[in-house]
Amino acid sequence: MQLLTFPLRLSPSHLLVFPQSVSEPEVPAVLPASQQGIEELSEAVAGLGTMEEVLQYLEPERWQLDMEELYKPTWHVLGKSFIHNKKARGGADLNLLREDVRLYSCTPRNFSVSLREELKRTDAIFWPSCLLVKRCGGNCACCSHRCYDCQCVPTRVTKKYHEVLLLKHRSGVRGLQKSMTDVPLEHHEECAC
Repeated sequence: MQLLTFPLRLSPSHLLVFPQSVSEPEVPAVLPASQQGIEELSEAVAGLGTMEEVLQYLEPERWQLDMEELYKPTWHVLGKSFIHNKKARGGADLNLLREDVRLYSCTPRNFSVSLREELKRTDAIFWPSCLLVKRCGGNCACCSHRCYDCQCVPTRVTKKYHEVLLLKHRSGVRGLQKSMTDVPLEHHEECAC
């Protein structure tokens, strides 16, 4: 631990000095970003969620200064997106871009399924004939780990019951048998590449 002092002036002739403790920076468990290879660094940065986290990971001592510099509205640091789109903050909001990628990556999303196909029931008619279920979808192009042939697969699945109208032909009798029934459908709660 290092001790720093800072002065406090009470009057022109009186000066008090108070010690202030400053913690030493923690030693990271992995190599600093500057000493990592491009693959390791790319993998580490891909797993971070915000622009602030990226800058903090890369330059823990000066990340806030880097943030200010990146968003400083001067001509030499502004990209074409600023000039063409007239952005107010001095650049694209990279956190929003990252969030867009996350939304379209491997996540549970609504899919419409045909009940007859899903339940493999050719002897019945369901109403409604299709329902929305959560299923894994999206791409795995930006996985945080090295994966060249990734597929989006469920890691947590639940069965949910949906009440629908079931219509079946009656044997030897005219008309349809009508009943309310619960149908079990698989919903994907979590996904991974």
